[in-house]
Amino acid sequence: MKLCGTVDQIKKGGRIAYNDGRPGHRGALAVVLGVDPKGMTVQFEDRADTTYIVFTDRQWMDFIELAD
Repeated sequence: MKLCGTVDQIKKGGRIAYNDGRPGHRGALAVVLGVDPKGMTVQFEDRADTTYIVFTDRQWMDFIELAD
């Protein structure tokens, strides 16, 4: 399910998937560690460091979906 610009569905403890079509960037899963009014901190399964994603950053948000 694409987020379509709405971020109210993103909750701490939820899971997201990132898929921009590039190798290594297809179905990359992450757990949402925290959410604030401007963005979210996530931990991707294949990364050691956390990532902060700003909700207005289209290069991220256009490729994020909620994961089951």
